[in-house]
Amino acid sequence: MKDKKFTSDDRPSRLVDLAAELGFNPAGFLKVVRRRGFEPYKLQIGNNKPYYLSADDVNALRQKLEDEKYHRIVPEKEDVPSGISGVYAIEVPAYDCTVRIKFGWSESISDRLNTYRTIVPDLRVLRIWPCSANWYEQMTLTWAGNNGKRIGEEVFEIEDYEVAISSLDALFASLGIKSETTPL
Repeated sequence: MKDKKFTSDDRPSRLVDLAAELGFNPAGFLKVVRRRGFEPYKLQIGNNKPYYLSADDVNALRQKLEDEKYHRIVPEKEDVPSGISGVYAIEVPAYDCTVRIKFGWSESISDRLNTYRTIVPDLRVLRIWPCSANWYEQMTLTWAGNNGKRIGEEVFEIEDYEVAISSLDALFASLGIKSETTPL
């Protein structure tokens, strides 16, 4: 049996090369690719071996990124019932592999998230804690300041966001508030 020879049209592409070609930071490009539904693979076993995408996936990824750039396709988003007020935690994509979470309070969370999505279309809702008083936001920001690194007014780098969100779930539960979003 002969080994299969790749032509230039069906050769897999290294993610590092693809990131450079598309103008992305290579350190966070794996996350960019996975967020868009593609699963890169390694040709060799090992920790420092590069990830690849098949030629078909590369073409599909390029198309998806172009569609997003020109707003031809609206990224999937979580349905948040309108009229809910409360504290929210959203993951703001950081393409350098850090986890950044924005905490805030709004009288209409769905409207606020729609506004944010015009700027950051691939943000992800982690939790919503329905509450009617905005002082809960200050409580959450104080908690985040003690448990993460502040990089903006309401944006924090959190090492383990699953543990952080679980901890906040417990804090809000102690006040009789149950989250509205599904668990991680």
